[in-house]
Amino acid sequence: MAVVKVKAASRGEPRPGWASRLLGRLTPADLAVLRIWLISRAAVLALSWPAMWILQGTSKAARPWLSLWEQWDAVRFQAIAQYGYFAPYPHNIPDQVAFLPGFPIALAAVHLLVRQWTITGLLISFVAGGIAMVALGRIADREYQQGTGQQAVLFLVASPAAIFLAVGYAESLFLALALCCWLAIRSGRWQLALLLAAFATLTRTNGFFLLAALLIEIILRMRGKDRWRGLAAFPLALLPIAGYEFYLKATTGDWLAWQHAERAGWYRKFTNPISAFHTTWVAGFEHEFNAPVDFVFQLEIVAVLAGVLTTVILLTRRRWSEAAYCGLTIAALATSIWYESVPRALLLLWPVWCGLAVLAKRRAWTGQLYLALAIPISAAIGLLYLTGNWAG
Repeated sequence: MAVVKVKAASRGEPRPGWASRLLGRLTPADLAVLRIWLISRAAVLALSWPAMWILQGTSKAARPWLSLWEQWDAVRFQAIAQYGYFAPYPHNIPDQVAFLPGFPIALAAVHLLVRQWTITGLLISFVAGGIAMVALGRIADREYQQGTGQQAVLFLVASPAAIFLAVGYAESLFLALALCCWLAIRSGRWQLALLLAAFATLTRTNGFFLLAALLIEIILRMRGKDRWRGLAAFPLALLPIAGYEFYLKATTGDWLAWQHAERAGWYRKFTNPISAFHTTWVAGFEHEFNAPVDFVFQLEIVAVLAGVLTTVILLTRRRWSEAAYCGLTIAALATSIWYESVPRALLLLWPVWCGLAVLAKRRAWTGQLYLALAIPISAAIGLLYLTGNWAG
């Protein structure tokens, strides 16, 4: 046996790639959730067909296919990656320092190989989304109930805001980092978990809530020297986002440049939750805006209720770390001037999809009802986005 091992080593077996080191060997269950992911991407491509031809008003020709994906934040991310935060006019989009640099850095890196910006963003979301689906399936099977992984993934890719997992936004990249981070901390690999959380925090502000969950995990689940080492290393996870803060201070002279950009561009500032709910209700149901925007605000209210319900259930089941992650996410969005981007935030709350999968396994009709409601809404939001009518 020793001779065989030496010979195998001398041949030089190939080292596993970074994805293999992160997730390990793919199992049949992993391949099943990847199949769901690929089929859902085919559905998104099918949705782009009517977006090109049917919903173009009086135009006699379809728009270029790539232009469907050059909407809203995708344009801003591309501008940052291509020209930086403080490029001269006309490339300097107002208030764009509110967009954290994680996704633009990924765009710039992949663009070295893929020389078309829109395709670069779509490719990052496609690959990161696949990694996220594998991780979500594993979390559902290991942490919630065996055999629920495929349903959790199905419910996520059919969710109302699922189009944002496909486009050149930061959602898929953040979700991949956050879910792999969670798998790492739950398996005791706290160094890897903190590293992934650091990159997640540089990608979306939800990373701060992920760090809160990790801190609870370190305190409650780790023992002995590992706990103290984890606590001592924890501040290192804040270094990347601290670097961005120092960068903004050096370039703008303002320590609060990010907060000021959020308020100026998206009217985000702390408001008591009753006022936030009232403002959103008026915006959704009293016809202050056009019909698509009214629909957006109505959906925001439903999403907040779903997030609150998930947090309450997690608290009753004493899943403290996940309750902190979900509760802080919803609290931050429900105490702004009005609810904004909550359906997109739900994409990042894996307990929503894992819990729904467990419920559907016990009572199949609940999952069937969810899909019957979610799929048409998801298609509607996808069409709104692809035709430039979505601002959530």
